[in-house]
Amino acid sequence: MSRHDWKPAAAEASESGRCVISLYVSAAEPGEDPVKPVGGETAEALQNAIYPLDVRWTAGMGRPTAPIRKDNAYGLAAQRDDAIRLVSSGTADLFGMTPASAASVRLFDLIRASGNVDALQRELEKLHAPAVLAYGRLADALAKLRSTVSFELAAPAGGRIVAELDRRQLEEASAYIDETRIETVLLRIRGQLTDLNPSGKSFRLEADDGELFAGRLARDIRQRYGKTGAVPNLPVLSEACIERRTAYRVRLGTLSIVDTLTELDADPGLNRDETLPTFRRARDRLRAALEQDGGYEASSPISAADYAALAGLIGRVLDSNPLKGVRRELEPGDLAEASALLAETKPVGRLALLEGSGYEAAGDESDGYEPDPGARAARLRAAADRHKLAAAAYADAVKLAGRLSRMIEALEDEATG
Repeated sequence: MSRHDWKPAAAEASESGRCVISLYVSAAEPGEDPVKPVGGETAEALQNAIYPLDVRWTAGMGRPTAPIRKDNAYGLAAQRDDAIRLVSSGTADLFGMTPASAASVRLFDLIRASGNVDALQRELEKLHAPAVLAYGRLADALAKLRSTVSFELAAPAGGRIVAELDRRQLEEASAYIDETRIETVLLRIRGQLTDLNPSGKSFRLEADDGELFAGRLARDIRQRYGKTGAVPNLPVLSEACIERRTAYRVRLGTLSIVDTLTELDADPGLNRDETLPTFRRARDRLRAALEQDGGYEASSPISAADYAALAGLIGRVLDSNPLKGVRRELEPGDLAEASALLAETKPVGRLALLEGSGYEAAGDESDGYEPDPGARAARLRAAADRHKLAAAAYADAVKLAGRLSRMIEALEDEATG
């Protein structure tokens, strides 16, 4: 296909052990605008279109990693006004494949599909947004040449792919991609993961606000959870990062949304919504009870239900990963002290559990006639013991309210920080 004194691409690929990409521009027909010379813009666009076609390019990536850039690098080996030749930096392995072979073949699949808008549409739907946009820039650069362009990919093992697009096809491909508005956003979601299927490459997650997310798995997620036993027991509370790719095709008037799970934490710990309401309710009720004159002398400063909810929650926070969720935002001393004050053997816990068992507070000796002196004495001793326990519970309740206030402030500060 060479029109110059260049060595045939197939021969150069075989001898050098590298992939060779050649691009030739036809001369203008009589009466047509003169052909613009092929330059560095075209070569750069061609190179940048190859990077995101590497299989290691994940949904959340915005630019090529160093390994992707290194493996898929091409150098400009020859250039004329009407042609350029690029040669891969990497050389072939024992099977005649260079590190850039796979991505280069995918690029030529796109080029060959660009002769028909429907075929191009099908190919673009398989790609991440960066790959679509990069190929769009290449199509735009080629359309600016205002001529028929011939393409050739020669492989070290002897394979060869050729394609040709005329000016109209290049302009239509460029216009079509320009009219496909693509928006990609990363969503941080917390909710119940109800399905994770590495072999089927799918997931389903219901967010805390009720919104449903379902779609495909990024390559990293498939690899991590594809091993036997790696998938957690479902459903499970999880935090996830989901890439939402929205494509609006102006020409077709269609909107498509593809969700890709790019990050997953199936052990995120408790969040503020799961802890702050209980902390606030317990603190406010403690304060209200403590402000009542003499109210602590007989009754518990916290109800049995509130005690059970608070003690259970503190235990769950302590059992959670110290590097995740609210646990990482709370001072260990506050958690430990609150847990100690809420122990069933401590005054607050004993008094709350006593009331929760249905035991009626012992009043003074005038609260009823007791004919049995022994029983009356036992009743009075129980009343005295209860007053002592309530007094001790009052002192601990003051400490507990203070610890809860500190934890609430820490979580509120983190939320607004």
